[in-house]
Amino acid sequence: MALQFTTDIQTRDGFTVANAYGRVAVGDSYTGTEVSGHVDIYVTEQAFVTGVRPVKTSFIQDAIVPYNRDTDGTDILNIAHDALVAQLALQGIVATKVL
Repeated sequence: MALQFTTDIQTRDGFTVANAYGRVAVGDSYTGTEVSGHVDIYVTEQAFVTGVRPVKTSFIQDAIVPYNRDTDGTDILNIAHDALVAQLALQGIVATKVL
């Protein structure tokens, strides 16, 4: 899964990226009570595929949410994507999941 940004992304270098592409890394805590996600942002999906480095931004690209395997299920990648979409929205950035 990935995130597709519909809000223009401003890089730390002052460039604007329209329709940026984000790849999500996810992990769960050793206690199994939290899921954490991080999104790296690329100019395009092709930039990610060909190994171009992600762009640097000034906004928060991480999210941590409570997690209960019994009630939330085992798809922590999906949970992390939802958490990141919510965290980005708090910063005025719109992104959607790409399955």
